[in-house]
Amino acid sequence: MENFVYDITCSKDQFELLRTDEKFLELLSLARVLNALRFFHKTTVDSYALSGPVRARSIINSFLYLGSVLYEGFHTVEKLGKDLKNLDSFNSGFGVLLKDKTVRSFRKLVLHRMRNKFVFHFDVTVAKEALKEFQMSEYKFASGVGKAGGDMYFGLADEAVINYLLEPVPNEPDENLKQRYEKILQETVQVMGRFIASAEKLMADVLNNMGFSFNVVE
Repeated sequence: MENFVYDITCSKDQFELLRTDEKFLELLSLARVLNALRFFHKTTVDSYALSGPVRARSIINSFLYLGSVLYEGFHTVEKLGKDLKNLDSFNSGFGVLLKDKTVRSFRKLVLHRMRNKFVFHFDVTVAKEALKEFQMSEYKFASGVGKAGGDMYFGLADEAVINYLLEPVPNEPDENLKQRYEKILQETVQVMGRFIASAEKLMADVLNNMGFSFNVVE
């Protein structure tokens, strides 16, 4: 399908009515979540085209921030007012997602730990806990290219964080850890996809009733 440019807009008079509308304000908060999710997802994907220390730094950190924003996004959805939660577009999207036992477990065991321990807070106990079962063939604190500070990467710090997230058992093979890490990556992207789809369904429904229209830009 050929790409096209579009806007979703409302009139100035209609916007004046929406300035203090709680449903509209809640939609703006949800829209911020979507912007952040798409930013970090795009950054994660683009990181694979990089090389050297910058590649590793970008892949790991964009993924960790993506998971943390997703965790916050669920909190934002849970705080939405009853006017939105009573809509069919909410119940058929977010309503199903919030009740999904697998998703609830993933939020608690993975996303919560990302957000609270080493993304939005830098908990020193994470390093202490992570290093208990931390085994590598070489312990490289940092890597870099030339004199540019922006090309420097403190890899050991991120390796410790991933180790904390995976909670390896003693002598667990590296291949097992790699597979579990990749599984968490995939699950994060899958849950994010369902979250975005649910948000877009709700927003399309509410914005249409608020007087917004879809316009293709010539």
